[in-house]
Amino acid sequence: MGGLANWVMTKRMNAIILVAVCSIIPMMFWLGAAALGLVVLRKGVKDGIHVLAWGGLPALVLWVIQSDATAFMVLIDTFILAYVLREKVSWAWVMLSASVLAVLSSVIQPLLMADLLDMVADLIQQILSNSEEEGVVIPSKEEIIQQAVIAMSVVQAYIAVAALFLARRWQARLYNPGGLKKEFHEFRLPLSVALMLGAMVLAGESLGGGFEVLSRAAVPALVIPGLALVHGILALKKIGMVGLVLFYLIGILVLSVYFANILIFLAVVDSFVDIRGRMQSKPTDIN
Repeated sequence: MGGLANWVMTKRMNAIILVAVCSIIPMMFWLGAAALGLVVLRKGVKDGIHVLAWGGLPALVLWVIQSDATAFMVLIDTFILAYVLREKVSWAWVMLSASVLAVLSSVIQPLLMADLLDMVADLIQQILSNSEEEGVVIPSKEEIIQQAVIAMSVVQAYIAVAALFLARRWQARLYNPGGLKKEFHEFRLPLSVALMLGAMVLAGESLGGGFEVLSRAAVPALVIPGLALVHGILALKKIGMVGLVLFYLIGILVLSVYFANILIFLAVVDSFVDIRGRMQSKPTDIN
């Protein structure tokens, strides 16, 4: 995709065209969001606003016609996260911002997508009512909408994170080869950010109901630094692709449901003790 990224950066209109086209192609809005993120990262907010305003028009029209604001919300989230990364130069702040955006999105989604959510809730209730399994409890329409809003809000926020990651990869490939790999291998949550995300998880699990979005939004922001820690350690030990393949096979097939919990634990521990920093430090020679 390096050629596509280079074409996007040639002139603003190219970026606008790509964002607009991808916004109306089903399930391709993430690619347009990545192009928007690249513009913001490289050229700044001023150019990014023009690309968002004109390139995002089809997504806005799609929202008005179909009551589906997914593409538009992902563009907005990616724009904000790209601005955060450009200003803070920190993926930790991006993760925290994504969690906050997911929570805010859960508040406004029922207003933006009311018709679509009603349709989804009716469809789920109909499917459950036609189920042949005995003892199936059909949740209320309000419960279905609540869970759908939480899921959609979190998914949209982290699609934006993935789009930003792709944008940063493009930027590194064009202007700073190897930069993204180094960033990811060194990615570590500051203790303050880890504590805030941990507080969100505890609050969401304790309060339940609509507050579940707090924990659902914070968990991916803790899992990703855990992955970065493992990748960084394997890189320090010069263990190549075989080590990564084994890590993911063991994590997914053997550890299964505990995999995410282990990664969260590692990310939190790393925030306290800086595991990679300790591995890199060498004792001073005494002559």
